[in-house]
Amino acid sequence: MRMRIGINGFGRIGRAIARINLERDVFDLVAVNDINPDIGNVAYLLKYDSTYGRLARDVRVEGPDTLAVERAPSIRVSRHHEIDAVPWKADAVDLVIDASGIEHNLPALRRLADQGVRHCVLTNAPDEQYVDRFVVFGVNETDIRRGDFVLSASICDAAAFAPVALLLERHFGIEYGSLTTLHPWLSYQRLLDGPSFSFSDPGSIHSAYALGRASTLSLIPKTTSCLRASAKVLPGIDRKFVSLSYRVPTTIVSSADLTVKLSRDASRDDVIGVFEAAERTQAYPVIANNYQALVSVDFAGVEHSAVVDHRWTMVHGDAQLKLVLWYDNEWGYGSRVVDIVSRLARLDAE
Repeated sequence: MRMRIGINGFGRIGRAIARINLERDVFDLVAVNDINPDIGNVAYLLKYDSTYGRLARDVRVEGPDTLAVERAPSIRVSRHHEIDAVPWKADAVDLVIDASGIEHNLPALRRLADQGVRHCVLTNAPDEQYVDRFVVFGVNETDIRRGDFVLSASICDAAAFAPVALLLERHFGIEYGSLTTLHPWLSYQRLLDGPSFSFSDPGSIHSAYALGRASTLSLIPKTTSCLRASAKVLPGIDRKFVSLSYRVPTTIVSSADLTVKLSRDASRDDVIGVFEAAERTQAYPVIANNYQALVSVDFAGVEHSAVVDHRWTMVHGDAQLKLVLWYDNEWGYGSRVVDIVSRLARLDAE
């Protein structure tokens, strides 16, 4: 029996997950909750996307609270600010994907069980008190259990970095390293200088003032939660790295620049061999390898969690390694969220 899914928060990630599922046909999306009051605009944003293009299916509004997507179940659309106020039970929702990123939803997640919801999947990595299991494919996806109620799909940067770090740790050991991520702008940033509004706590001003600067004019350095999120599935990895991030004036595809002091000597061919073997043997599309003269936009729509660009794989001496990763921070990450749902559906059917 197919799993019936509700999505809370139909922004960039929520819509990417919906589009990915329309391609892969893993579950039935039957409910969407978003504070956008205009259902016509909800339909329009699903149909037309400046990054991924026009959806190759008809999308239309059928009444004040229903979307019809060609060759898919009807979707009930609601507009509640609180996740536990959404009538998930009315649509017999089995699993809720909270793609809102809003912190005040977290304490309410357990109450969704009262409506018959069996699982919640978060598209962020909050405090452990709210989550039964943090999941990063290529690291610990086989640990998922049918009894897990709240699962975190971590964040896009950790979904890319953690499986790469695990491969390096297993095959060569890691003494220490540095990580710099380059992340496209996000919707809460500004076109012109002003206060930096918080995404996770709407209405509050972010203390990182630089995020309030015009996003199209500058590279904006900032802290990153990548290591903290990765440590939830790779304990101690955060103590081996220093990190920072830049917000860059592009719309899609992130990159990560790693410099690692390995514990054992390795050649460039040794490192490449490890990543090529991982791509051949992996159960999910986590790692891919690139050797062509590509730029960031060429990785838009790639479903892998991380593409290792071996044009820039370098070993200095015998143990200092440089790696460059690419990852579509919406499509690649959203694909892993769909994989979590697929795995839970199989476990529930056993």
